Amino acid sequence: MMGRTTQASLCVAVALAVSPPLSARGQLQAGPTLVELAPGITAGRLILGNTGDAPVAAQVRAFVWSQVDGEDRLTPTSDIALSPAIVRIEPGVSQTVRVVRQAPAPTGNDKTYRVVVDELPTKEDLEATGLNMRMRYVVPVYLRSPDASAPKLSCNLSPGFLVCTNTGGQAAQLGSSRLIDGKGNVAALTRGLFGYVLPGSRRQWPLDAQYVSPLTADLRLETQLNGQAAAIPVTRGP
Repeated sequence: MMGRTTQASLCVAVALAVSPPLSARGQLQAGPTLVELAPGITAGRLILGNTGDAPVAAQVRAFVWSQVDGEDRLTPTSDIALSPAIVRIEPGVSQTVRVVRQAPAPTGNDKTYRVVVDELPTKEDLEATGLNMRMRYVVPVYLRSPDASAPKLSCNLSPGFLVCTNTGGQAAQLGSSRLIDGKGNVAALTRGLFGYVLPGSRRQWPLDAQYVSPLTADLRLETQLNGQAAAIPVTRGP
């Protein structure tokens, strides 16, 4: 079960148990990787598919996505309705899940949510292996505000942590990232998704102090910010 506080990454599939190969098994797929409801739009959709050769069942749930004390938090919500909430998908078939805004349209900052898609064990799975093997997809959902400002990041490197604060009205997605100083010393952070900084929020990442200790002055974070190359000055803190 998912607790009230949950950490998750932008559309990730997580194997929660390990099973030996099966002669027939459903393969749950979910897309798109992001659902955006523009101003004036009240509904979007997810497409769940089954690329395997056996039926697959799934449950979809909506959560408010916030950041508290620098960490992601997911809280169950009725702001978004999902229909249907439980599906059974035959091999080679897709199922549309409607994502419907029930909360008032946002003003100021965008509102951020995540939809969690959990594969459910089928009767066939349990009979075949006796194991409960599930996949999970976590999909960001943005309710767009007409007056939300672009992400505006400031970052600080302190012993053990990189902390970034977003004073803009839209979420900042950080992709491939590295720290680099004025002498050209580099500390690579990730080649893929680094994480998100939600609007009006702070996100922190633990870093090995010894790994970043060679970095000197004029420090900056080079990253892909919402898909665009960006260089963000980084201050040094206590």
